[in-house]
This record gives sequence, structure tokens and C-alpha cells, in this order.
Amino acid sequence: MKKNLLAIIILALLLVNTIMTGFMMLTVLTTNNQAVALIGDIAAALQIEANGGENGQGFSGSATGNVDIANMDTYVISDMTISLKDDGSGKQHFMLATFVLSMDKSNEDYATYGTAEAMATYEQQIRAKINDVFSSYTYDDVRQHEEEAVATALEKIQELFGSGFIYELSLSSKVYQ
Repeated sequence: MKKNLLAIIILALLLVNTIMTGFMMLTVLTTNNQAVALIGDIAAALQIEANGGENGQGFSGSATGNVDIANMDTYVISDMTISLKDDGSGKQHFMLATFVLSMDKSNEDYATYGTAEAMATYEQQIRAKINDVFSSYTYDDVRQHEEEAVATALEKIQELFGSGFIYELSLSSKVYQ
């Protein structure tokens, strides 16, 4: 009789343990699904900010991966001489560079601003934006933080046009003195 009673107690404990495990799994899964939904909402909001809008054509320049090679066009700004910020050494430093603007031909603003004739019209304003950014760096800073300066200049150019049709700014050649 003792063995049967012990077996019944073990069976009851096993049944209670199974029910409590099922209840905990149900509770944890519900909470986990809510956390996943919250994280998904946050990630979606950050992705919209990172891409600059739903279609990825915003001002951040992160749409570079989304542009098909057939929809790419470039505009070259040759031989820009930029006077760099004084670093206190008593020597004036310069940067001679050629900049390449990569444009998305499928963007609706390309027809207005991106043609060769239109870009030639706006070239002096683009040069001014690039000059403003790079001239705020010293000789050592611009060499160390070149990518940051290029990204800032791209943002300024995109703000000038109020569009992300120019999605990349790159240096094809540069000389520091």
C-alpha cells in the first residue's frame, strides 16, 4: 500500500509540475511576443530614420545599397583647392581634391537637378558646401576623419537640394599640403 501511495503522490507531483511548466511557458511566450513586437517597432523606427524615409531616399545617404547600376549617374567636381583650418603650427595647409557626386537617376528630383546642365548651374553652391565643411578641419583632423568630413559634406549638399538624389560623395583623388 505504501508503494501505491508513493506512486500516486509522485504521479500527482508530476502532473502538477507539467501543468505549472505549461502555464510558465504560456506566460513567458506571451511576454516574449510582446517584447519582440516592441523591439520590432523600435527597429522599424530606427530603420526609417537611418534610411531617411520609407523608400530609403532620404538625407542620410544610406540608400547607396539600393541604387541599381543602371540608375547611377556621376558628376565630377575637379581640382578643388581648400584652405584647411589653422592648426597653430604657423604653416598654412591646403587640400587639393576631386570630388565625385553619385546620383540616382530613378529619383524624381534627378530630372530637375541631376542633369549635366543643372549640375553645372549648381556647381558653385556645391563647391561652397564642400569648402565650408573641409575648411573647418585642420590638416591632421581632415586626414584622420576624412570619412566623417565627406559624410557631413554629403548631408550639406542634400540639404541644399532638399533631396536625396545625390546619395554618395567620394574623393577620387586628394593631395594634402
